[in-house]
Amino acid sequence: MKKGLEILLNTYWDSKGWKDGTISEEDFEIAKEEGFMFDYPQYISHDESLKKLDSLLKKINPLDVANAFLYSLSTRKLEYRSILGSYYFGKAIPKHTIYDPYNNLNSKHCYMCGWYAWSKEPNEYALKHGLNVFNFERFKFGGVRYQSIDYIIFDIEQFLKLPKVTPDDNDREILKRILQCVNKLEPNDKVGKLSNMIIKEKIFESNKNEMQGILNILGICGVLSSDEFPCYEDEFVDEYCRGPIEHKNDFAYPVNRWRASDGINYIKFEKVFGYKL
Repeated sequence: MKKGLEILLNTYWDSKGWKDGTISEEDFEIAKEEGFMFDYPQYISHDESLKKLDSLLKKINPLDVANAFLYSLSTRKLEYRSILGSYYFGKAIPKHTIYDPYNNLNSKHCYMCGWYAWSKEPNEYALKHGLNVFNFERFKFGGVRYQSIDYIIFDIEQFLKLPKVTPDDNDREILKRILQCVNKLEPNDKVGKLSNMIIKEKIFESNKNEMQGILNILGICGVLSSDEFPCYEDEFVDEYCRGPIEHKNDFAYPVNRWRASDGINYIKFEKVFGYKL
């Protein structure tokens, strides 16, 4: 493991879980030099963010995105994983003006695309996080904030710097076995049961946090979605429509509304991954 990556991971996580992001100037410069940490970003408006995203999406080959996700399964190179969620949420974002249900004319958050205004005068907490917590989540969990345009822009920029990869038959077999677990569930079982079953089956090296990310991504791209709660490409909903029915469900929309009876969307699978399951 490169020194910069080790610094990034240790800045936000230890054996007890999350840390507050405190880092020495020396360590920050090492991680920054190696491309793992970044200065706090400059402010970019909501509309500028949408234009930037549109430009970045045009540089992406969707097959490269699918290959990256598959490749991450056997290699556990999680920096390749989150782009699938980012890409399919990002390309589904409709044209819109900043949406704030409270009609705040100076809103710093859009409840449609997830935009947050980077502070022009960041406080200590903001400086400790910024883009660096995004990159930590990429490497530690395979991403988390797939439904935030700020993260998506960052994720695509980093993905475009990575070498292209080619998955092998083992990667495809892993994904096949993950989805075969759906058939072992009871019709009313939800995604939490699916996650637990996959981990119990020991199909590949992973953990609870990583599995949550995988299933969230499969929901966002439409493989694990339903007619009633489809993926964003088919029906884009704002943040107020994405919550789970029950409080103990920590998964992201739409897989947080999915049941085993909804099954697997084989049409979406072939569209996303380029082959039939």
